[in-house]
Amino acid sequence: MTNLFIFNTDFRIRDNPALFYAAENGESLVAMFIHNPKKWESHNESDLKIAFQIDNLKNISRKFAELNISLKVIHAEGIEEENKKIIEFIKNNNINEVFINKEYGINEINRDQNLEKELVSLNKKLNSFDSSIFLPESIKTQSDTFFKVFTPFSKAFRSKLLVNKLEVLGLPKKQKKKTQESDQVENISLKAERKKILDLYRVGEEYALDKLDEFIDQKIFMYKEKRDFPAIGGTSSLSPYLSSGVISSRQCLFEVFKKLSEEEEGVKTWVNEIIWREFYKYILFHNPRVSKNLSFSEKYDDFPWSENQDHFIAWSNGETGVPIIDAAMKQLNLTGWMHNRLRMIVAMYLSKNLLIDWRKGEKYFMQNLIDGDFASNNGGWQWSASTGVDAAPYFRIFNPITQSEKFDKKGDFIKKWIPEISSVKNIHDPSPDERNDLGYSNHLVDLKESRKKAIEAFSNFSK
Repeated sequence: MTNLFIFNTDFRIRDNPALFYAAENGESLVAMFIHNPKKWESHNESDLKIAFQIDNLKNISRKFAELNISLKVIHAEGIEEENKKIIEFIKNNNINEVFINKEYGINEINRDQNLEKELVSLNKKLNSFDSSIFLPESIKTQSDTFFKVFTPFSKAFRSKLLVNKLEVLGLPKKQKKKTQESDQVENISLKAERKKILDLYRVGEEYALDKLDEFIDQKIFMYKEKRDFPAIGGTSSLSPYLSSGVISSRQCLFEVFKKLSEEEEGVKTWVNEIIWREFYKYILFHNPRVSKNLSFSEKYDDFPWSENQDHFIAWSNGETGVPIIDAAMKQLNLTGWMHNRLRMIVAMYLSKNLLIDWRKGEKYFMQNLIDGDFASNNGGWQWSASTGVDAAPYFRIFNPITQSEKFDKKGDFIKKWIPEISSVKNIHDPSPDERNDLGYSNHLVDLKESRKKAIEAFSNFSK
């Protein structure tokens, strides 16, 4: 009997439920990767993220050789063609059962439901496993509805952790025989400057697990104190590996609780960040609007966002005249990553001070981040824009200068990314003369006036 495992966003061998049970259940196993540029483009997936996943897949392929697992690459044109190609492969290769880890976007849910129907018609079985730590349907309010606020969700999540012992799955079983030769995994085309960015990120789940161990052993205790300061390496830097499924949230919690307890504030704060990831996936599952490019809060569907394209381009290029925002955008554009505190600052500036539709910023992030995770990225943008679940109230608008003074006090982060203004007296907000002398941008908008305008716009719209 030959089983089929299909990769989704789960580029790892350990703690991969669908892969593990596919290997347990038969005599031989084929793992399928679907090369689908049209789908990646429609989902605004960054070329960096896809290239990173492919590099991780090559690493996995070498491990598969030791386990007698065949890797097959098929090509599809868009998500709607994937099932056709899968069924074609199943028929031509005498596949017994199919195994997948679920994804929660509405297109993926529909695809998997249709695949299951087609398999039933062939007297074959689809085995699907949740990619969340807990089934999204299993965490409910006392009134039997789904949570829309993080804090009570996190309490319910932690309660389930207490009564459900976390376990992680090991390596899949070595197969008795290898029925097919593995395919070569082809690279996607990257421009030279993007290839240089990719070189910044090592691949492989062994590396990611070592990085996790190092963070737990050396950094997690100071995580609460240091995580908001972009010039300090105070975060785990695991987001590229989590967003591509090179390691799982379950592995993260398992490893930290194996050694430590939440009595430590740093541990509790970091665990909270993992639970936020689970929360946004939970929201994506329970609220299909999120997958449809709509605000979580329906009342903002027709909000009168600004159409000022010059402002959006200036923001994208890091030319807003606000040093902390410009430095953050340069970090994104040159490394494919941005510090989390800065993501909130730049998102709030775009959606509030510039009153530009949050969806334009969300798309830009997804197209440029190596760690772009749709659920988390969408949730973060909607939080900042006050349109989402458990969002910041519309009148809470970060002052980016104040944020800069608080979290980059000496301007070390700004100086790294905008060295041309290193000599100014006030690195957080250079004077007009200094800007002119150094050729640095003037403010796109007056921060106080734009804040006032945003509050008025949201207030009038909310009436």
